[in-house]
Amino acid sequence: MDRAIGKIADHVPEDLARKFAQETGITKDDIHPIPAGPSGIVSAVDGSNSMIIEGGSVAIAAIRAVQTTFSGNVRSSRSITPLTLVTIGPGHRNHDFDELFPDCFGTPPHKGLDNADPERASAILRDTLEYWVALQTVRVLPEGALLLLDGALRVSSQNHEPVLADIIRIAQERKILLAAVAKRTSATWGGGHPLLPAIAGLAEQLGIPGPWWAKIDAHIPDHAGYSPGRHGELYIASLHPHARRPLKMELPKGISEEAAAATMQALAACAGDGRIPGYPYPLLDAHRSVIIDEPLVMQILQDIKSGLSKRGMQNRIFEDLFGDLHGDFERY
Repeated sequence: MDRAIGKIADHVPEDLARKFAQETGITKDDIHPIPAGPSGIVSAVDGSNSMIIEGGSVAIAAIRAVQTTFSGNVRSSRSITPLTLVTIGPGHRNHDFDELFPDCFGTPPHKGLDNADPERASAILRDTLEYWVALQTVRVLPEGALLLLDGALRVSSQNHEPVLADIIRIAQERKILLAAVAKRTSATWGGGHPLLPAIAGLAEQLGIPGPWWAKIDAHIPDHAGYSPGRHGELYIASLHPHARRPLKMELPKGISEEAAAATMQALAACAGDGRIPGYPYPLLDAHRSVIIDEPLVMQILQDIKSGLSKRGMQNRIFEDLFGDLHGDFERY
């Protein structure tokens, strides 16, 4: 316990903000206040995946994605893909991915999806739907609108590389603002110091009230090496005077400071919800709409069991395929 406490304390020293300023060179001029402005059209895209059953050689997961669009902080539209069940295994190559990818983008994936890690395969299948929804959305949003993605402007699968590049290109051609917002981050600097508390503490020391934003140059974070799947640059923003913590976000590489400032102003204008001040409400609405929660998982599981039973599979066989001893342990 003492060793664990000591390690945490060492990474968050009392003079964290001062050390951050000294080592990064960030000054008051680099932390930009965000002026108040009306909320325009904001569209948020999010996806969800959940493992339903998992056996030694085969697993079934549920995936879906959603877009929700707000105008003046009032939802104007919301659309969600059908809940889709995908099979992971048996065998090495995921055949559902081979079917889903051309259904979404019109071309086959240039590299197959491996089933070795079911959770990763499930996430990449979800990403496929999420990028498809984002691509459809960016094509219809009007000029000046803001498109929000969950996470980061980088891909986990090489197959999604040209899709994300197209989303960014179309957004820039149609003059649509684009940002990816992370719910949480492990970003650090200086060999393990947390990035968000450091810059938030510096803004407080400098007397800069929220909302504010700052661009974080590539040499500041730890592990900031080149990534072929990364299409964004790192920003930190506190989007509300009463935000509990700042947010990590990515904006497309190479955008101007004026475009970044316009994006931050649009973000702050839709981040005033009293339940989670400082988090863009359209993304919260997308998350709440798309999530595959435990009651839904149990409903799907029961439907699968019922369907297999009608085909003559006894429960004992089902447990042999998908059960494990953890269920027995939980009874005691």
